Amino acid sequence: MIHDNLILILGVIIGVIILEIYLKHLILSVKKQFQWIITKSDERPTLSIQGLKKFISHGYDSELGWVRKPNTSHSEDGEYEKTKWSINEKGARTNIDFETQNSKISCYGDSFTFCRQVNDNETWEHFISMQIGSNVQNFGVGNYGVDQSLIRMKREFSRNKTDIVILGVVPDSIRRNLNVWKHYFEYGNTFGFKPRFIINKNKLKLIKNPIDDERKFFEYEKYLEKLVKDDYFYEKKFKKEIIKFPYIISILKNPKRNLQLIYWIKKIDNFKKNGKNFKRIAWNPMKIIMRINLNWRIKLFNDYNSVILFKKIIEEYVNFSLEESFKPIFVFLPQKDDLLFIRKKYHFYKKFINELELIDKLFVIDVTEQLLKEPDIDRLYVEKNEYGGHLSKVGNQKVAELILIKLKNLNLI
Repeated sequence: MIHDNLILILGVIIGVIILEIYLKHLILSVKKQFQWIITKSDERPTLSIQGLKKFISHGYDSELGWVRKPNTSHSEDGEYEKTKWSINEKGARTNIDFETQNSKISCYGDSFTFCRQVNDNETWEHFISMQIGSNVQNFGVGNYGVDQSLIRMKREFSRNKTDIVILGVVPDSIRRNLNVWKHYFEYGNTFGFKPRFIINKNKLKLIKNPIDDERKFFEYEKYLEKLVKDDYFYEKKFKKEIIKFPYIISILKNPKRNLQLIYWIKKIDNFKKNGKNFKRIAWNPMKIIMRINLNWRIKLFNDYNSVILFKKIIEEYVNFSLEESFKPIFVFLPQKDDLLFIRKKYHFYKKFINELELIDKLFVIDVTEQLLKEPDIDRLYVEKNEYGGHLSKVGNQKVAELILIKLKNLNLI
């Protein structure tokens, strides 16, 4: 009997060892194909020297983390064809036919203010320029939090003064405000170090960009202890999603995420190997990630500390407007999955908007309600999946129209 039990135990141990070896091989295999599968090695990723040199020359900024540098240009996929953006000598996006005109309005924010995936003459700033006959300057930068947008505004405004300053960001900015290393939320974004604000004694305190000298990229591990401490998502998300030994337990700690990702990544890989058309299912792994990200921002808009931090940053924006005598306009620019969720369930950041509207001297424009009335939301965005990418030419025209109506109603233009 004892002998039989020992054989059974030994068999179980051998089985577990074999399974662990298989799972390790499986995880390393899917990790190569999908950056959102992370392992222990991602705590100290090796930075690409070639990629880093390109990033430093094209986008690195010691204060902000990254920025669109003057006199640069780039092309990327649009709705139907390649689109091109260019940056003028001031560091603003080129506004075709209006570069020599006076400026009444300047804009700061993220990629929905920069207007990625459309041409220079298809941004909402350009469409506003066409209506008011003035150069609406666009200082938006992709993937910025509202924290970075405010810091850039304070840096640029004295050289580019306007009567009105629009601060336009996606609702996901509530999450971006909590990062100091984008990699801890957007796995693989290893060059994305940034400043952030925290609240200390009911006031904003700036944590400066930890990699404020390009040489520090090559020794970033020296700053890991502080990065881990200052970044909200290291403990809350990144650490929990690492898949490591014992792999069985690690995978089953988050089965809905891990098993679905592994399934779809392997299925896509098998389709490729067998020459099958995988386009229909190619988006499925990323769809899982985007839904997790959406759930995070919904959660954060119900988190007191995250909301207060966001609100404090907006209040600082208003304080800056009083110092510099401009009208502050805050605009929420929803992503497609924001709209789809709100249409099906509820307006998850409406309460926050209501709170912002109580801030004295601040003008708030939420285009969400009007965009929801559009019969075909797909037309507003470049990509046809549920994420949607960025606003299309049609979407930017609609946003410009809504902002103009509000500005006229407020007698600001």
